Amino acid sequence: MKTLLLFIVFIGIRAVRRKDDEQFQANQEILHNDPCFDDLEEIVENPLGAKVLQTVALQIKSGEGIDSIVSLLTNLKSDLEGKQIQQDGSNAAIQSQCKSDMDSYSQRIQLAVNEINDVEFKVGRLESDIEDYTGELELKQSQIDTFQGAENSLRDLRLKQSANYNKRLGQLKEMINAFQVMLPKMHELYDQVQSRDAESFVQEEAFANSFVQLANGGLANPILALVQVTSMMDSRSIQTIIEKMEVVRDSLITSVDEETALEEQAIRDNDVTLNEIFNAMQALTREKAADDESLQDTIRTRDQQQKRGSDAQAEFVASKSGMKQRRGQCQELLVQYQQNTIQRSREIEIIKKVQIIIQTKLNVVKSFIQEQQIS
Repeated sequence: MKTLLLFIVFIGIRAVRRKDDEQFQANQEILHNDPCFDDLEEIVENPLGAKVLQTVALQIKSGEGIDSIVSLLTNLKSDLEGKQIQQDGSNAAIQSQCKSDMDSYSQRIQLAVNEINDVEFKVGRLESDIEDYTGELELKQSQIDTFQGAENSLRDLRLKQSANYNKRLGQLKEMINAFQVMLPKMHELYDQVQSRDAESFVQEEAFANSFVQLANGGLANPILALVQVTSMMDSRSIQTIIEKMEVVRDSLITSVDEETALEEQAIRDNDVTLNEIFNAMQALTREKAADDESLQDTIRTRDQQQKRGSDAQAEFVASKSGMKQRRGQCQELLVQYQQNTIQRSREIEIIKKVQIIIQTKLNVVKSFIQEQQIS
């Protein structure tokens, strides 16, 4: 009887327990079907959400009330919001610095471009000046060479003219000397012929002596033939010949004077021309030296401008490279900030959801924690 009674009690207890289990399962199913349960499943997938639910589970096990848990979550949310505000300020400063850096690089690039354009213009103008100076130098050197050639030609011509003058002068003087020798003898012959009619022995001998002296004047003298002829002429004819010879002699003397005057004038004219050529060459040489100095100055200026252009080109490349690198850095910082902001916003939304669920559906939270074995 006692055993039966115990059996009945055991059966009753099992029935109560079964009923309680059925009721618990029914309640769990109701909680599980609550939309907040799905929200909690989504929250626990997030690393921060999982940590928040662990914290809530510890608070619940510690017997903390809802207000305490909500306050804890509020502090956590405020901490995240504070970090976001701090990061917003930091990002604003970074983006401001990035904009300032981009503006600085843009200004450097523009200055470099302006330098390059200015250098190209000035170098082009200087190259044109160098070409002009080079052309002027070549022209002046050509003119100097022309004058030098003319000077050499004039000096050669003067030497030839002087040699011809000396030759002519020598011939004229030889002829004059011949006349100077012959005319006294011709006069003597004239006197002899004039007295030849006496036919004295003395006159014949004197006549013969005069003839010998004229003949000895030189076999190469062409006037010898005239002497031979005149020895057989009468005195009147001889007088005429003497007069003609004196005219020729005087003409030769005049020719010597004229030749000498012409030679002296030619020397003076040649000296004047040579002096003019010298002065022209000196002037051209000075101008050429000045042009060459200007050319060298222009070349140095051109080289300086080209160095300036090379520096500007290097600055342009460096600025472009720096801008590209800095833009990439700023973009990375912006992307990181945006990603952090999105992540933090999600975390703040998770905390807000957990707060709302705890405040309105604490049982759902407890059921989820129990089912997920969160501790």
